[in-house]
Amino acid sequence: MMEISEMPMEEARRITGRRLVKEYGSNLLQRRKERGITMIELFERTGVTCKEIADVERGLADLTEDQKWRISKFLRRQKII
Repeated sequence: MMEISEMPMEEARRITGRRLVKEYGSNLLQRRKERGITMIELFERTGVTCKEIADVERGLADLTEDQKWRISKFLRRQKII
């Protein structure tokens, strides 16, 4: 398998971007579960729909910077159970 550094720039960016999306989704799921927050509660507090949250947590979609900021702001205020 070819290393990212050996790939054409556009392909390397695409692969790196997908990895970041998956990593963000995995981290979001972990933080949400640690704090005992449901998708519905996250939606009610941030306006990010449950479908968007589910797709992000599965690594299928990305959020806008504004959506990420609202989620981050909300999660920082929550205590770990």
